[in-house]
Amino acid sequence: MNLRQAQLRRLVENSFPEIQNFHEKVTVSYEKLENAKSFWSEIYLAHLKVNDGGEESVPETVFIKVPRISENVLRCEDEEAVDELQNVLVYYSKKENLFYKHFQYGTVPNFPFPKVYFTEDVKEEGTGGIVAENLSDKVYAVEHIPGLNHEKVLRLMEALAGFHSHLIQRKDKSYVESFVEGAHGRETYAPGMQKMMFEEALTLANVSPEVFGNKKRIQGIKWAFDYERKNKATKQAISEIPGIICHADLNVTNMLWKKDSATHEIGAIIDYQMLFIGSIAFDIIRVLTLGLSREVRREKTKCYLEYYHKTLSELFHGSAPFGLDQLNSQYFLIYPFASNFTLFGIAMYIKMYSDGTLGSPEFKEANCAELVDRANGIVEDIEALEKNFI
Repeated sequence: MNLRQAQLRRLVENSFPEIQNFHEKVTVSYEKLENAKSFWSEIYLAHLKVNDGGEESVPETVFIKVPRISENVLRCEDEEAVDELQNVLVYYSKKENLFYKHFQYGTVPNFPFPKVYFTEDVKEEGTGGIVAENLSDKVYAVEHIPGLNHEKVLRLMEALAGFHSHLIQRKDKSYVESFVEGAHGRETYAPGMQKMMFEEALTLANVSPEVFGNKKRIQGIKWAFDYERKNKATKQAISEIPGIICHADLNVTNMLWKKDSATHEIGAIIDYQMLFIGSIAFDIIRVLTLGLSREVRREKTKCYLEYYHKTLSELFHGSAPFGLDQLNSQYFLIYPFASNFTLFGIAMYIKMYSDGTLGSPEFKEANCAELVDRANGIVEDIEALEKNFI
């Protein structure tokens, strides 16, 4: 038995502590799932079968997420960065596990997440992971292109309003200590992360120099990747409206939708590795900038902010804890420092569409062109906002 097999075996056994001598009573086989879209994990499906004569109750399958640095991440880094990436992996894994410890399954309105049986932090090689319910037969994810339709965005606005209302009204605020930047000796958006995002965003100019002017336009918005400016904007935002947990990585692969739902119900929101305490507008910006075309986003942003605020008001019995004008102010204050991560993501996804990791080969050029256009729209918006920050 190798180290990975022993790790999987231990994770599953610890998920069912009520069953003594688990592996004598339950036969388990493991299937590694192809998960090219993952940046920080390997995914396995464990098939469980109670042995003849046993009366134990276990699900037929469980989903296992094992922390691991993927090739998608390593391709952005030089060899000297690998050790640091391992430290980041430990940090991300710890935060995701803490989310499931702070928030019980089924307790947050409009904001579903998977039922988790067991979590283990990364301590050394061959440790760490999450065992959760297998939702694969019940849900699906959309592709980055075309992205989200109108009904799906409404469901996401409902989900964020539900999560934010829960956090604001929750008396136990111990989660803040777990997710505030600097907790556990690290930050999600540390200077090194800002530098990496900017350098990756610069590659957009190689993809489309006619749009991005041989890096001049990306260089011109370098201030949006500035660590101190980001911190200043966040500090101002949470002084005006108390900070909440930001998911920080609400791309379409982390939104799972119920199959055969006429109303586009969310089945689960997943991947809580990048959580931090920040502005109520951060995740809204991520959803809109990455999930929508430039034209639709600009046409519908006002509508979606109003819908979020309306839903939040309903969850507070008709009176939201802040006004729509305050929400709009937060949106534009945080926009450069949330959409910079979108630019980083778009640059990564263009590479993945180009090399066939994502999408169908026949649509490669069209998909990349659409991503370039979304990036162009974001750069235009940041350029227009520069006078408010410089």
